[in-house]
Amino acid sequence: MFALGSFLGLAIADFLCRIQKSQYWQASHIDAWSKNYAKAIAVDETFVLKEAKEGLKQRRSLVLPISPQAIASQQDVADTFYRAGVIPTKVNVKPSWDGSFTNAIN
Repeated sequence: MFALGSFLGLAIADFLCRIQKSQYWQASHIDAWSKNYAKAIAVDETFVLKEAKEGLKQRRSLVLPISPQAIASQQDVADTFYRAGVIPTKVNVKPSWDGSFTNAIN
């Protein structure tokens, strides 16, 4: 099931699922999250809320299962870098992807 051994694999799967749940909770409770976070770091709540909303629009972080589309997207980036001369040789990105935790994330 998990390449890293059953206990460690289960712990990692649990951790990834907790991150995923916290990300979804933050996005759907952005006002409450911002209020609590602002208090914890002693920063104005209005600033934290504005930054949090902007962050969700620009660079939302999500734990997602590996998909063929994600691999294709990374391959497209690598191919673009190769064509632009940023990297000297064509790269196959697929071997760098590990789907061991896809089922747990789903």
